[in-house]
Amino acid sequence: MKTNSLDFDAQALREKILDLAMRGKLVPQDPNDEPASVLLEKIKAEKAELIKEKKIKKTKPLPPITDDEKPFDIPDSWEWVRLGDAFEITSSKRVMKKEWRDTGIPFYRAREIVSIKENRPLKDPIFIDEKTYADKLKVSGKPEVNDILLTGVGTLGVPYIVPKDKKFYFKDGNIIWLKNFAQINASYISYYVQSPYMIKKINNGRGTTVATLTIVRSNNLLVPLPPLLEQSRNIYTTIRQTSDFAEV
Repeated sequence: MKTNSLDFDAQALREKILDLAMRGKLVPQDPNDEPASVLLEKIKAEKAELIKEKKIKKTKPLPPITDDEKPFDIPDSWEWVRLGDAFEITSSKRVMKKEWRDTGIPFYRAREIVSIKENRPLKDPIFIDEKTYADKLKVSGKPEVNDILLTGVGTLGVPYIVPKDKKFYFKDGNIIWLKNFAQINASYISYYVQSPYMIKKINNGRGTTVATLTIVRSNNLLVPLPPLLEQSRNIYTTIRQTSDFAEV
């Protein structure tokens, strides 16, 4: 089959723009921005308060980031952070196949997330009834606006930003749930996990011993975190410069 060179060029351009954005080379840094180090301290304080209020669970501290782990240089106002230090990472509670229905509350697996991301109709969609939905939420809680779901099987790391007033539930182990309690720019994280470096990192070992994106792996992934205002500038410029932009 002959490859369309225009499609290839557009994809290559998109990958280059994403790579520049995640290295802090797409937009200039503003010395008036509050540095990411201050944002990290706020995240730590917010997380400690939520643990105290028993709204999230206390987890084992993640290992410090060594210089050898950092894959590339980032601006001085940015910080490397493990994904699990910026979000609470969890999943849903199990829904048995016998609880699936033909109508009701949408129930997403990884394949549905991929279809939504690609703006394709859902093939043979699954639902659960209101009672099952309510019972699961009592245990797991409800994904909130700007939380992020990542596919953990199949095509790994496909992001879905939870929209406003959307009722749905999702498959445990199939999808990873990033609770965005610190309100980091969800679009920035969505683009980051689609950058060439992260696609390669998330799929590292695929076809040998690693074929899933687990909670443990997600917690330990490294993220170059810009100041909040620069996160927004990065996203605006990425969207503007990317001709094959798709909703994130």
